[in-house]
Amino acid sequence: MNKYREMFLKETEDVDKRIFDKIKNNPKPDIIDLWSLSERRFIEWRQTHDFPVLMSHFDKTLRLFKEWKEENNLTNEIIIATGFLTPFLEPKKSSKDKNLFLTKIVDDDIEFTVVNYQKVEGERTYLGSTYHSTYIQTFTSYLDWLHARGQHQEILYINSRSSPNTNLERVFIHADVYVHRSDFELLKMGGISLPEKHGTLFRGKRLEFVNLCGIDLRGDIYFGEYGNLSCHYCACDNWIAEDFNMPTVKLEHCTVANFTMVSSKLQQWSFYNCNVSGDFYNSKLYSTKIVGGSFNPVLLDCTLVATHIHKEHGMPDNNFNGYKAFKKVYQAQGEDDIARHYFIEENEWIRSNLKGWQFITKSISFYYWEYGRKPHRIIYLSIAIIFTFGFIFWLGRAFINSSGGTTNFGLGDGLYFSTITFTTLGYGDFSPTGWLKLLCSLEAFLGVINMGFLIAGYSNNKY
Repeated sequence: MNKYREMFLKETEDVDKRIFDKIKNNPKPDIIDLWSLSERRFIEWRQTHDFPVLMSHFDKTLRLFKEWKEENNLTNEIIIATGFLTPFLEPKKSSKDKNLFLTKIVDDDIEFTVVNYQKVEGERTYLGSTYHSTYIQTFTSYLDWLHARGQHQEILYINSRSSPNTNLERVFIHADVYVHRSDFELLKMGGISLPEKHGTLFRGKRLEFVNLCGIDLRGDIYFGEYGNLSCHYCACDNWIAEDFNMPTVKLEHCTVANFTMVSSKLQQWSFYNCNVSGDFYNSKLYSTKIVGGSFNPVLLDCTLVATHIHKEHGMPDNNFNGYKAFKKVYQAQGEDDIARHYFIEENEWIRSNLKGWQFITKSISFYYWEYGRKPHRIIYLSIAIIFTFGFIFWLGRAFINSSGGTTNFGLGDGLYFSTITFTTLGYGDFSPTGWLKLLCSLEAFLGVINMGFLIAGYSNNKY
């Protein structure tokens, strides 16, 4: 490491320590001081101040929260010591195995505890550093544990605000609105322009249970060596982005209501189980990933590039309006295959919310030709019908008369008779008797229906 790099790191550490010493005993510091802290010292401040209050709030308000901790051998102190609460609360992603593993890691005499998806033990080297991992215990996240008992709890239940839609907005979760008080107010870090220095996000952070309402996003901002912005269970409402470009922002289990974006670009953003609404004007979304939640902004003159809505097993799908919007945008861009995909997803969402006869008819439309988007299925079905009925006619050949007096009615004759019946040609060289009359009528009816839908499917290119 050269001396200039050493000087830079020392100066950065000195500034970080000076800011921390200034606010470490202050439960309500200035917002800009919180943003200016390194993630390590920011977490240390929260471990001292609002995390204990938040965990006490969960003890009082979340369903069976104390029982979950007791059954999984967890305490508030163990959870707070890791510095991140979300892994203990959120459902384990994309996995049937719901076990999580608490692990102690030692790196150059720095000891910390993390939550892993897999059991990790022993020594490993990464980017020149050696890490010693020690398994502590196995547990199940709170929401997975609750789900296994047939119950549900909303973690970020925002039911009280003061000074909404202003820079002074305060946000409360699980508030007792009848007695004009709340047990927990989200840490306020919004109502300002997103801090940056020399075009780089100033002190990137992983934020949990934070009020980020009213953030102003402008210009080109990139992430540096201190990380980027990652928000979990945060209130991110009333954001305004104008001529803005910032890559790789992650939002999970957040509310993102009334997001106004003008002439901006979201690149490699991810919205995981977030409720997003607002107005996007003349903007571009590159490689943006939406998983679950509700993505419902109005997209006007926007461009989508490799941006998609994904489903995850066990997560409710509330993206009906998102499917409609993506269908229209991709169709306008001339990407018909992608537009067709969202047309089908839109109709599948409708079908999943129907019952009774409406569900049955919608299901028939899906399996028959995927709501008109795959008419070639009708060809395969028609061939199957012809062969099926042909085989039946061959078995019931005693009930078929031949105008030529032929007594030998083979399988080929059965397929021939089935074909002319299905296409309603009816040459008259064979005629059914008895119960085969009803069968022929049914096949002719299916033939007329299939031919009509086949023509309609290939002539209709609209979504």
